[in-house]
Amino acid sequence: MEAATANEGESTAEFQGSDIEYVSYGGEHHLPLIMRLVDEELSEPYSIFTYRYFVYLWPQLSFLAFYRGTCVGTVVCKMGEHRNTFRGYIAMLVVLKPYRGRGIGLSPLSPF
Repeated sequence: MEAATANEGESTAEFQGSDIEYVSYGGEHHLPLIMRLVDEELSEPYSIFTYRYFVYLWPQLSFLAFYRGTCVGTVVCKMGEHRNTFRGYIAMLVVLKPYRGRGIGLSPLSPF
């Protein structure tokens, strides 16, 4: 589970959504995987402090998606009180380009 990019020569043509393993943030060893995905795919650079802010305060709201041991996606979120209710916020959502459009970022609870 070390690699953050698709393996060279690996075809995603036979990829199935059920082949994805979703893992809750498990500690410092997952942080480089999240950072690499975000740095490669998003245009806004983040400092190590930004990543740690989210994953240390809301580790239960950060997840990684693996395909055959390769980290292909991540979502990093937070939740806070706002006007006497709780509101969630997605800080980072990344799926590597070869794996997009296959439902990795969809919530299983989504009505869509």
